Amino acid sequence: MSLTALIGLALGTAAMTVVLSAFAGLEELIVDQFEDANPDLKLSPASGPTLALTASDSLFLQNLEEDYPQSTIAAVYKKRTLLTFGENQHIAYLLGVDTSFHRTHHLSNHIITLADPALDLGDYTLSLGAGVAYHLGISSTNPPPIATVYLPRVTSKTSSMNLNDAIEAENVFVASVFSIQPDFDQQYVLAPAAWVKHFTGMKAPSYLEIHTEFPREVRRELQRHFKGRITLADPLEQEATLFKVMRSERLVVLAILSFVVLLASLGVVSALTIIALEKKNDIRSLWSMGASDRLLRAVFFKNGMLIVGSGWLLGLLLGISLILSQQYIGIIPLGSGYVQEYYPVQLTLEHLLLTSGIVLTIGTLLSIWATRNVAQKLGN
Repeated sequence: MSLTALIGLALGTAAMTVVLSAFAGLEELIVDQFEDANPDLKLSPASGPTLALTASDSLFLQNLEEDYPQSTIAAVYKKRTLLTFGENQHIAYLLGVDTSFHRTHHLSNHIITLADPALDLGDYTLSLGAGVAYHLGISSTNPPPIATVYLPRVTSKTSSMNLNDAIEAENVFVASVFSIQPDFDQQYVLAPAAWVKHFTGMKAPSYLEIHTEFPREVRRELQRHFKGRITLADPLEQEATLFKVMRSERLVVLAILSFVVLLASLGVVSALTIIALEKKNDIRSLWSMGASDRLLRAVFFKNGMLIVGSGWLLGLLLGISLILSQQYIGIIPLGSGYVQEYYPVQLTLEHLLLTSGIVLTIGTLLSIWATRNVAQKLGN
């Protein structure tokens, strides 16, 4: 029975260690995917579609770039548009960006197809995400295909009699196709900010992208200056919904595994009870020799903790071995079509401490309860 309890605790501990490392690996993989898609900080208006900057704001941002070297602050103009190519259509967000966007997002590392740089296409150019290009049926930019961008201009004067005037269209060259991250590729199209401002009539940017090596310090300065007029988001906050879902799933799985460990730890209670019944005559002999109840309870408690500690240590070693094998050798593949061949795992001290805390706490509490229970039965 003691061996059964030990094996149960070891398997529960190993399972918890492996599952937590799998969640950590998956989260790290998603963060890496969004690394070039999202800026270090995104400064958006607290209300309204555009960010109204005063002369004081512009001066502050200029000084901020000077105070923090290697920092870049760029305005982005965002508008929802309809793109067509031949008979294909797709709704996407048109992002008006300057040349720094390509550098800060390392766009050159994600280009799938690029038009001949010797061609002078002017400002009427688009860079499509791979998902947008797929829906439009564009697979190559040599020669550069011409897509049409449609922008609704619905005003109070718009009626069924002048619907044609409520839509503005522009033919634009597709200069490149990129692939940064699936969701980003599916939604966004890049174009020069000057042309987007002229085409959409936007006077103020939709938001600011901030790339810096000092995100905490820069964030503090921005919050001090803008106060409640803006909202700031780091890379994780920009994908808050996704990471909240992942962390909720992790909590649910952790609760289930904790319950499994609790069930496995009940074997310690059974083991101590059986040991007490088997050694009942020996215990009465110790009593008659002057052993106190406290000493006998300590003996049973230490026995229970020996089972718990051995199961915890064995499970931890087993879990770490499986994680390292998956990380460096590869045991469980993801299958074809995924961004990497094997399921991602990441061994972290935080998760090892969390697993150890849960297993040892449950085991200790049950050992205390089992010891008292056994002492009462022997006393009867």
